[in-house]
Amino acid sequence: MALLRVEAEKLSNNQLVSGVIEEIIDKDELFALLPFMGVNGKAYVYNRENTISEGDFLDPVNDTVNEEASTFTEVTANLRVLAGDVDVDKFLDATMGDHNSQKAIQIAQKAKGLARKFRRTLAIGDNGTNAKEFDGVASLVTGGQTITAGANGAPITLTMLDELLDAVPNGADAIMMRSGTLRAYRALLRAMGGTLPESIMIENFGRAVPGHNGIPIIVNDFLPIDEVQGTETAATSIYAMRLNEVDGLHAIYGGSSAGIVVEDIGTVQNKDATRTRLKWYCGTALKSTKSLARIQGIQNI
Repeated sequence: MALLRVEAEKLSNNQLVSGVIEEIIDKDELFALLPFMGVNGKAYVYNRENTISEGDFLDPVNDTVNEEASTFTEVTANLRVLAGDVDVDKFLDATMGDHNSQKAIQIAQKAKGLARKFRRTLAIGDNGTNAKEFDGVASLVTGGQTITAGANGAPITLTMLDELLDAVPNGADAIMMRSGTLRAYRALLRAMGGTLPESIMIENFGRAVPGHNGIPIIVNDFLPIDEVQGTETAATSIYAMRLNEVDGLHAIYGGSSAGIVVEDIGTVQNKDATRTRLKWYCGTALKSTKSLARIQGIQNI
């Protein structure tokens, strides 16, 4: 009897490529620029300038010298717990790990997911709405540092970006916007006769990113596209950020490591599986309110 196809297929294995093809792709320029400061305890407390005591001009003879002290505002940045478990069936790990380690892949994917959650929270986190999360830039920026693109929103302009950078008097270290907003910025430059954006190499990132006036532009597509500005209901924002641990925006972490901690929990009590916990004690701190500025009402999303 001739060899039937069904029998031949039993003797032939499909080629299996090791690894997992990445489909959820994030740009991680943010982690190359954002400083992380270790915190001893559950919170980080610092003082912001409130009022500055000045002096008065006096008459040369027998005039009274006035006394006045400067005042400060105490700010508390609390650590938050970002964590998740992943269970891997022992049978699957033992019998189907010939090309790909089931456990290693799941741990790597969970770590990627936690990093995505951090980036999303940095964009839209609101501790007032969800007490378990830290504040993102939308909650940290003050009204005095917010520029309106227009009463009913407006497309991005180069003048807007210049005004945004002027709102960070000590100098911004990064501009954060969505991919669609960056495309609109590139189109503005091309309309000026083929001008290309600056290329700025970010240390520890390995490649150059576009820039404006010497400031790197980083992409965060977790910035919302449904902000309301007058009659415009599909707007977004652009942020200028001064990133340092002295007077800028930075992240905080608890424990011995600034990154995600992987903890082996062991065998799950009620099933034949191992559990691994990934956790990150993290948060944000904005030292000076002048280190973060925002343009809201941008129509290029």
